[in-house]
Amino acid sequence: MTGGRAAGYALLGCGALLLVLAVVSGWSGAQRIGSREHDTRAVGAAATAFVTAYGSFDHRDPDAYTTRLVALTAGPLRDALARAAVDPDAGRLQRGIATDVESVSVTALSATAATASVTAVQSRRWSDPALGTAQQHVIRQRVTCRLVQEGGRWLVLELRVQSEEPVRTASN
Repeated sequence: MTGGRAAGYALLGCGALLLVLAVVSGWSGAQRIGSREHDTRAVGAAATAFVTAYGSFDHRDPDAYTTRLVALTAGPLRDALARAAVDPDAGRLQRGIATDVESVSVTALSATAATASVTAVQSRRWSDPALGTAQQHVIRQRVTCRLVQEGGRWLVLELRVQSEEPVRTASN
């Protein structure tokens, strides 16, 4: 009778061990999912911030444009933006761009790299004081951003414009 009891206790012990392993595995999986959701939101926010900064320009403060972009980028893109100069005609033509992000979708995500697709509407305006003309174009732009994690932040490494199309407004 004791031999049967020992086998029963062994089976009970194995069952308890399997139950503990299942609980730990479930908790670990939930933690990974929570972390992934946090990273997905962070990548989306970084891509949105970059596309908004990239598509927002005010001729009265041209230096702020490149400064904002450099802070949101990494690698060769950061280096190129740090060396870039704003077109001198932007001030003369009183150029301005305002951007509203419509949607962002994180399409790839790893621990150190990500890709996001962003759709935004840009309102581009300019005027020529010498001619007294003012113009405005509204476009929908779809871009893809490649991002990397650097210093605990998601930064844009590459921007690709996928498409631009005019948006019909009441004035056009």
